[in-house]
Amino acid sequence: MARTNKPAGVHDKLLDSLSQVDRPGEVCTWGDRPLTMPGLDVRGLGQIGLPLTETQARELIKVCHQAPFGKGTETVVDPAVRRSWTLEPDQFRLTNPKWDDLVASIVEDVRQALGLEGHKLSAEIYELLLYEQGGFFLPHRDGEKLDRMVATLAIILPGAHEGGELIVSHAGRQHAITFPGAASGHELSKATRATPA
Repeated sequence: MARTNKPAGVHDKLLDSLSQVDRPGEVCTWGDRPLTMPGLDVRGLGQIGLPLTETQARELIKVCHQAPFGKGTETVVDPAVRRSWTLEPDQFRLTNPKWDDLVASIVEDVRQALGLEGHKLSAEIYELLLYEQGGFFLPHRDGEKLDRMVATLAIILPGAHEGGELIVSHAGRQHAITFPGAASGHELSKATRATPA
């Protein structure tokens, strides 16, 4: 009996295509970096030194507002869900020219880790957050804040602290991310979470 090659169906073509995908399965990345000062200049306060002193933190909070979050189609403020302070991008500047180089190198690391080598990525400042002792953000799903957004990048500035874990859950796995470099007060820490599809 002669064997004939029947044309591959859609199912077979899909499996073949998927088997050729050579992409890391990472949904989040994290780590520490040597300190590059951002040159944080806040409207109404001027240059802010790091790590923050208690006095500086109190002054900074005076020009911040409670951080909101998305709930369906609304943006709401509820300190029982999210207790942190925020500054909008028009309220501050990062004046150190080397800061852009640092961010570019972090974006390149993220591009590799998320398997996006064939794509051009850029980082956009969304907000500056300040968490006081006891601050938190309950479990949530990051939304797409800009068109074609693929990930959320957080750069944690130096400030001696304890706690402050970021928990990332995906597909039944959980990553508890700590920020030892920033917590030491001597380094920067970073974390990236791919935006859910």
